[in-house]
Amino acid sequence: MNSYITASVFRFDPDKDIEPYYHEYQIKAEERMTILRLLNYIHCEIDPTLSFRRFCCSLYMCRSCVMKINHQKSYACFTEVKPGEKVIIEPITYPDLHIKDLVVKLTDKEMIEL
Repeated sequence: MNSYITASVFRFDPDKDIEPYYHEYQIKAEERMTILRLLNYIHCEIDPTLSFRRFCCSLYMCRSCVMKINHQKSYACFTEVKPGEKVIIEPITYPDLHIKDLVVKLTDKEMIEL
């Protein structure tokens, strides 16, 4: 069994990058993990330049972790991926309201449409 999760993560820093790109990360995993946990692992162990909202209530209330996961709006704190899977992680909006990487300015419109 493949014990890696492949994450293709949207990257764009408007202060440094000319255009957005996707960076692929291979994460060794023995069990399922949430997208938020996966992003935390990438940030802490592989690439500290990755920007995303790390705070999350994990109760569907704060909605700070909402992003597109495999092209569907979803909560990173509850959406799981398992070893052997590939996942695409993108900001909930782009280019509108984009700040950096997976961080966007959240508005009521994006939250209501989830």
